[in-house]
Amino acid sequence: MKKTLSAAILSVALAVPAFANCDKPIAPPTLPDGKTAAMDDMVAAKKAVDAFKKGMEDYLSCEKNAIKVDSAQAELQKVAARFNAEVRAFKTKS
Repeated sequence: MKKTLSAAILSVALAVPAFANCDKPIAPPTLPDGKTAAMDDMVAAKKAVDAFKKGMEDYLSCEKNAIKVDSAQAELQKVAARFNAEVRAFKTKS
């Protein structure tokens, strides 16, 4: 009985870390206006978007719920589209 209970506890303990990192990242709250932003602001925004993208890729690799996956992919695409629009605006002001 003790061996079975110990094995069950060990199995649960080892499984928890696999699911512990399946947290959906938070999108950058704001992005700089490409028409008026400084280069430093755009670089910082790129780093924030890249970190969000990496976090979202990690989340998507562990999330099993299809609805949550679809929602997360749509959010990632929305953030990327917003950022790309600001980058285009930034490039046209130069």
